[in-house]
Amino acid sequence: MTPEPPFPGLVMRAMTRHGVVPSRGYVTLEHDEALVSHYPAEPDRPFVVHWTHSEREPADVFGDLTAHLVEHGARSTEWWFRDDSTPVGLEELVLGAGAVTTEDQVCVARAVGGTVPAFAPGVRVTLVQDAAGLDAVVAIGAEVFGNPVPPDREAHLAEVLDDLENARSAWVVGWLDDEPVGRASVGFEWQVAPLVGAAVLPHARRRGVYAAMLAARLDLAATARCHTAITKARRTESLPLLLREGFQPIGHERAHLLHVTP
Repeated sequence: MTPEPPFPGLVMRAMTRHGVVPSRGYVTLEHDEALVSHYPAEPDRPFVVHWTHSEREPADVFGDLTAHLVEHGARSTEWWFRDDSTPVGLEELVLGAGAVTTEDQVCVARAVGGTVPAFAPGVRVTLVQDAAGLDAVVAIGAEVFGNPVPPDREAHLAEVLDDLENARSAWVVGWLDDEPVGRASVGFEWQVAPLVGAAVLPHARRRGVYAAMLAARLDLAATARCHTAITKARRTESLPLLLREGFQPIGHERAHLLHVTP
């Protein structure tokens, strides 16, 4: 008898969606077999292939998609592969073309109810509800991930507050000794809570900030009546903590940086 999956199909579909939405300010390129986005304001920033789904031969997909990227001005691309990526063999072609692996993540999930991490001394978490909070989110994301700084600060704040008011998502800021050193987000969709965008400044790591932001987001997910939280973790960074807090692996994904300039 085939064992029952540990989480319902709805959670697995949410994980498939999780992380494949282009970041704010990115423009989507039309393509029948892939979701591709780029950031027009910075031409040197890598394009992103969020997913590929095709029944064609891997070599044909690779050739057509790389040509499509070059045609639209790509110099390099961050190419993501997940458990449901097709065609099989495409990832090997990307690596064979000289791509370098930049991300190797484990997808995890747990029930929202239950215990949450305790706050370490000197650590607190606040909900982003004003411009100062969002400024901290943006600054930390730029330093840790190299994220672009949105030029339209007021419009960005309006979007964040609208998402909060309508219970679509929320941002939190983690503080250490009264300094904003971490930021993270939680979404609310289909009663599933994707935990995204977590970042902690290097000098504040291993001080309990990530754990506190995790606890705060699980509490927000419970308030929004979500039954399951999902996230992705780097194997040597947040994964050990998440496993200790009851998260279970449900998938894997990788990103490879490929230079495509002709």
